[in-house]
Amino acid sequence: MTLSVIVVSYNVKGYLSLCLDSVLEAIGRLPSGTVEVFVFDNASSDGSADWVSLHYPSVQIIRSDENLGFSAGNNAAIRQSKGDWVLMLNPDTVVPEDTFEKVLAHAEAHPEVGAIGVPMYDGAGNWLPESKRGLPTPWASFCRLSGLWRLAPSSRLLNRYYWGHTGEEETAAVEVLSGAFMWMRREALDQAGLLDEDFFMYGEDIDLSIRIQDAGWVNHYFSGAPIVHFKGESTKKGSLAYVRVFHEAMRIFSAKHFAGGQAFAMRLMIEFGIRARAVTAFLQGRVRRHALPLMDLSLSAVLAVCTIRFHALTSGIDHPWVPSLSLVGLAAGVSGFSGTWLGVWDRPFVRLRVLMAGVAAGLLLVLSYSLLPEFLRVSRMAMGILALVLALLPLGLRAVLVMLMPKRFSWRRTRSSIGFIGSEKRRVSMKNWIESSYGSSLYVNDLSVPVESNFQVLSPENELVLCDASVGGRRVLETIRAGHPHGVDVRIVPVGLWLALGGARKKSGPKDRLLWGEDGLCRPERMRSKRRLDIAWSLWILLVGSGSGAHAAGFSRGHAWRVLGSGHTWVGFHGSWDGADRLPDLAPGIFRVGSGAQSVSPEEAKRLDLRYAYDYSWIRDFELLMTLRMD
Repeated sequence: MTLSVIVVSYNVKGYLSLCLDSVLEAIGRLPSGTVEVFVFDNASSDGSADWVSLHYPSVQIIRSDENLGFSAGNNAAIRQSKGDWVLMLNPDTVVPEDTFEKVLAHAEAHPEVGAIGVPMYDGAGNWLPESKRGLPTPWASFCRLSGLWRLAPSSRLLNRYYWGHTGEEETAAVEVLSGAFMWMRREALDQAGLLDEDFFMYGEDIDLSIRIQDAGWVNHYFSGAPIVHFKGESTKKGSLAYVRVFHEAMRIFSAKHFAGGQAFAMRLMIEFGIRARAVTAFLQGRVRRHALPLMDLSLSAVLAVCTIRFHALTSGIDHPWVPSLSLVGLAAGVSGFSGTWLGVWDRPFVRLRVLMAGVAAGLLLVLSYSLLPEFLRVSRMAMGILALVLALLPLGLRAVLVMLMPKRFSWRRTRSSIGFIGSEKRRVSMKNWIESSYGSSLYVNDLSVPVESNFQVLSPENELVLCDASVGGRRVLETIRAGHPHGVDVRIVPVGLWLALGGARKKSGPKDRLLWGEDGLCRPERMRSKRRLDIAWSLWILLVGSGSGAHAAGFSRGHAWRVLGSGHTWVGFHGSWDGADRLPDLAPGIFRVGSGAQSVSPEEAKRLDLRYAYDYSWIRDFELLMTLRMD
């Protein structure tokens, strides 16, 4: 047996499917019967193991009743494998068709090589610097954690952690390889030993790389066989939990490989890293979530102060502080209320909605001002000027943000546009799936090769580009890399699953599926309108009571309080059909879509749920509730 490919998987069925499809294609370039593939399933709950057994009969599946971690999973498969070469491969990778052929040729041409790594590109087309690394000494780790390495990414001194003195496209000996793709000589592995199972996840590849070197072998970074590594689909790379697991792995590594002053320095670095990441994660989360609302409220308050002072200076009328502060508070309050109610903080921005929020804020200011007692009022002229300013503020602010930071902020187009690249036999089915998932109100552009020329022309028009995995791993990699300089959001569709995997845009994030309809419930404004109706109907029930009709029990005040608390919604999905878990997130319903009652037929439940998810309208909720109320 020439090669044993080992994939350890945990709850990533879609990505595992992509990985295995590309692996089997790459195996086809090697002599028949010379490659074996193992999947070690770490007690996944998403049906991964059954999926592999059903759709990939040539793959040997090893099932675990508990999550043993990356090291133990690989070791279990390595002990059963027979190949002269062993490849540890992450499930969130895609290998081009000629990858194994090229790496095997390089390995056999260099008898001193014990392990090989390759260039990896993430789902946005960025080259991943962890494709090659150096020993994480205290100094190297400090440069990495502090960001010093970014000042001189090619420096041996400042960027030893990522082996910066070796270029991305340069083949060379390195100290540390990534466990996402680690091609190892069986003889070197036998001498160095298997992965250290003290490492549950992370750090085991660093430890093994060092032990292979200590056994007298050389680790190579081979630049001639790049792959896709979507990176971190089984974990949340930015989360504090990940940081703790990663630094615990570094603690184990430092205790094993360093002593004395170096070990003490590494412990300090680990503690510093955990605490620094905890602070930055907290601040980044709050800033991302609240920056735009705070900007709106702060500007409203500042403009209120400026308007009052401007009017005082030009008119000679003095405005006492108490009435002035009341107007400042009203300005911030009406801006926050109208912005929340109309969703002006959703991105991309919607011009009409933003304008409506501004006008609503101005009108609410006038109305609220008229209800104030006389001693809290300022000049009507100042109030009128401020109302006009507030009406224009949201639209003006967003126009400035779009102009200054177009990569982060944009206007939503009136009609969405999607491009797709697919094999001839899958073009029709892919187009039908896109239209059913996104709705008919869009442009679907059939892109062709070379993909680079498509992106140069179409990237401003495409919100999303879908690449059919059946075109092959090489085309998938080319498409992702070609989209990178143009900011195109490229997602990959597995051959056996209708999922859109990967993603270049951080604001949208990787998704396991497309949106449920152009006007579907995944749209924040649709979910917001549903929530508005829930609140209004709950308040009405609390005011007038449940009535005496056939559905009076459903319209109880207790249910109204539950809906107000977001624990329930008045109209919800039926569920109980295969695939219902992929519906948009929705609280349990007091009543069910359609007739209000739970459907006994899974087929009927699916039809009603999908229609509701694809084409939501609050009017339908209102009609159903009124019908049930009068029954």
